[in-house]
Amino acid sequence: MNIFSKAEKDAWRLPSKLTVSQWSDKPGNRMLDPDTSAEPGQYRSARTPYMRGPMDAFTDTEVEEIDVMSAGQVAKSTAIQNMIGYIIDEDPGPTMYVVPREKDVVDRSQKIFKPMVMLSEALRRHITGNPRDLQTDYFTFDRMTLYFAWAGSAPEMAQRTIKYLFFDEPDKYPLFAGREANPIAQAVKRTVTFWDRKIVKMCTPTTELGYINVSYNLSNKQEIFCPCPHCGEFKIWKFSQLKLPKTLRDPEKIIETGDVWYECEVCGIKIYEVQKADLVAEHIWLAEGQTITADGNITGQPVRSKRHSGFNISGLVSTWMSWPSIMADWFRANTEQGIAQGARMEFDNLTLGIPHKETGKKLKASEVRKLTGGFSRATVPADCLLLVASADYHKSRARGIVRIDYQVHGFGYGMRNWVISSGSVPSFEKLDDEVLLSPFPWADGTSQKEKPWLAVMVMFVDSGYEPDDVYEYCRQRPGLTIPTKGEPGPRLKPLQASSLESATEHRLSRRSRQRYRGMQLLIVDTFYFKDQVTSWAQPRMDDEGKIISPALTQFYDEIPSYYFTEFTNEQKVLLHDKRGNARWLWQPVTTGAPTHSLDTAVLCAAAAFYKGVHYLRPAKSQKALPAAVRPGRRPKHRRRSGSGFLDGLPEL
Repeated sequence: MNIFSKAEKDAWRLPSKLTVSQWSDKPGNRMLDPDTSAEPGQYRSARTPYMRGPMDAFTDTEVEEIDVMSAGQVAKSTAIQNMIGYIIDEDPGPTMYVVPREKDVVDRSQKIFKPMVMLSEALRRHITGNPRDLQTDYFTFDRMTLYFAWAGSAPEMAQRTIKYLFFDEPDKYPLFAGREANPIAQAVKRTVTFWDRKIVKMCTPTTELGYINVSYNLSNKQEIFCPCPHCGEFKIWKFSQLKLPKTLRDPEKIIETGDVWYECEVCGIKIYEVQKADLVAEHIWLAEGQTITADGNITGQPVRSKRHSGFNISGLVSTWMSWPSIMADWFRANTEQGIAQGARMEFDNLTLGIPHKETGKKLKASEVRKLTGGFSRATVPADCLLLVASADYHKSRARGIVRIDYQVHGFGYGMRNWVISSGSVPSFEKLDDEVLLSPFPWADGTSQKEKPWLAVMVMFVDSGYEPDDVYEYCRQRPGLTIPTKGEPGPRLKPLQASSLESATEHRLSRRSRQRYRGMQLLIVDTFYFKDQVTSWAQPRMDDEGKIISPALTQFYDEIPSYYFTEFTNEQKVLLHDKRGNARWLWQPVTTGAPTHSLDTAVLCAAAAFYKGVHYLRPAKSQKALPAAVRPGRRPKHRRRSGSGFLDGLPEL
């Protein structure tokens, strides 16, 4: 007598002993949709053999958590679909699939998973027949429910009890969902009631602080070992072993000729692209701490348990990335345009499947100090064409003490620059004496008659402390001194002019503001100019660490050591906001330590930008800039009508 219905029998049926890859390879179980796949039809794991390891770990009873950190175009999404298909057909349980954005929910559920179900004979039979089975937010099957959620939907994740949890591209998730915990921790909490839960994260890495890299480093860190067809040794394929002729550097010609090979790091013999597929098919996944000999013997013990299994997949083994295309991408990423557009990070992430190392920018005082020499304080090197200055005004109201840090900076062709003078003075009168009232002699001793000495053309004065004192000082020296205010970037423009009369609207009366009519306050993007001055103090190097060109900045001989300590007391760090958005910001290395030298250097760079130093071009007859007109002094020669600060410059 048969007392159980078919549905009851199906519910109690034990899962088969098939792995996910074996289930996917069975005819009719997984059919690839022609609308979303370049190779529609029956799925074949042989096309991406390296994905068998992550997929089959899903059916390993000792594995609870799976991380796949990989390059793009290695079939990560297909592997997730295979796992979910296996769940529906073989081992049902409440499942949640989490995507980065809300609009991704509709795209994945209706354009990816719905066709997957309808094209599969094995999955189609688990639909109940209700027309509302395959909705946008969840799919209802005869023995389970598949939920779709996005990383910012805290209520959706909080109210579900989940056995199988899938995170797709978690590095793109917001760091926090509203005021609650981060979305990954929040979703994982919903799985704690299941002793046999599975948590899967698949993602292309971003930075070392990204979700997938942090999680992968907590796993057993498995890597692909592929054999050499010549010596038989199994090794992890590295980009550094990808070779091409030394004369071949153009990306288009690399693609056209295809003259790229892999050099075995053991025997040094060339491995060609046509051999790649067969070698990848013979790969072996090994955890950190394990190695394999040429005869296939695995030695060593994994550093961590396979309960948390991690897999790293490089584009070097990808079915759809050829070695010539990878090498061409590398040379494109290392052009000036590529570097400016962040192509190096894209190459690391999307091609090599590794996080981009966020070293930031940090100067060492000992290295910058080596740039001193060649001229004395308050003298000008012969190649200098333009002098600018900066001042940072500080005043203690309680003690009535004034301190003004200043710097004089010279600039020449090709952004070469020199720190001519620096120091601190107790008053604006002393500042005039040190910076503005006298021209600076040439370092080689050339007399003013032979070659006119240079004077400061403009001085930027920071108005952060006691701005009214700075405004009044600049009002008495129009055109020569300009008040500024620093703002962290990035801003639309490195320098942005604002009416000083409007800037004081909320503090001063209308009558008091009238004396500032016609004056400007310049807003300075401090991040932009910090990038500049720190780059100038570093030599350019190639990938092997060899100096291509020396640093652009030089410092006078007698410059005090504290200057370099202050100049290097900020570094670039990567910070995330509450929504997970990452930004590089300049922050002090030592909180509270002074950065006066860096601040004045930044204002000098801004002043040079204001004066158009980036437009300087060499000419046959090089002439120095004329001395600036001094406050209270009559110029010897009247300027022609319409002349400007660039008069006398050769071929600007």
